Parts: sequence; structure tokens; C-alpha cells
Amino acid sequence: MRKYYLLILVLFIGSSFSSQAIATILPPTLTSSVSTVQKDPAPMDRIAKMKIKEAEKLLGRKLTLKEKIAFKIAQLKLRKGLKAKAEGTSSKGQTAFVLSLIGLCLLIVPYAGIASLPLAIIGLVMGSQAKKANPDDTKAKTAIILSIVTLGLIVLAFLLVIAIIASGGFWVY
Repeated sequence: MRKYYLLILVLFIGSSFSSQAIATILPPTLTSSVSTVQKDPAPMDRIAKMKIKEAEKLLGRKLTLKEKIAFKIAQLKLRKGLKAKAEGTSSKGQTAFVLSLIGLCLLIVPYAGIASLPLAIIGLVMGSQAKKANPDDTKAKTAIILSIVTLGLIVLAFLLVIAIIASGGFWVY
């Protein structure tokens, strides 16, 4: 009976890494005992922070050395997955920041300045989306500011070129 509890714990941890529901993995006789565990608001956080003694108390027996090692490895993978999931929202803000910065830098490079316009627009859109998802994302705010500065400098350069062409060119006189 204790082996079933360990099997349920291992399958519960393993199912967090897949997109399948836990009911499709376990036999119907075991899903009733697992459904009580799923009602916890953040079971993955709880398992990731759980100590071996707590797991032993939950299972009602001492874990062997192999089981302890497997439990710690599963916890490390779970923490890594939770960290990646939490940082997934800020990656869009970081991408927007990099695109906006590259767009601003390419503005002063001859013939490569043409690429700064689409980079600034993409950086502005992605920065706005990232800021909408996470209002505290400073990289998204910086990306929006850099994109607006880049677009402003592009408009200023375009107006300067139009003024030079309309005046007949200042290099003639």
C-alpha cells in the first residue's frame, strides 16, 4: 500500500512536466486519491519546497537512499521548471529591449539605418505587450522609450532630408 503512495507522488511530480491530465496517466482507482491533492492552490510550489522528512511523514514511512536522491532530483527539475515558467513573461520584455537597442544603434550606421525602422516598431509593439502582461517590467518600459526615441530620430532625419531636398541642397552654395 505504501508503494502506491510513492507511485502517486512520483507520477504527480512527473505529470507536472507534461501537458496531459493526471487522470489519463493513472488508473481510475487511483484518481480519487490524487484529486484531493490537486485541490491545493499551488501543489508544485509545495512539493518543490518540501523537505525529505515531510515527504516521509506524508508517505508514512522512511525513504530509501535511492528514493531520497530521486526526490531531490525531481525537486530540482520542478524548481527549474517553475522558475522558467515565472520568467517566461519577462523574456518578451527583454526581447523588446534588445530589438529597440539594436534599432537605435543601427540608426547611425550608414545603409544599416534602414533596418532601424522595423526594429523600432517591433520593439514598441512587443514592449507594449510585455508591459501589459507585467506592468512592473522595467525592460519593457525601457524598450518602449528606446523605440519612441528611435522613431522620433527617424522622423527628424526624414524631415531634415526633405528640407535639404526642398531647399535645393545646402552643399551647392
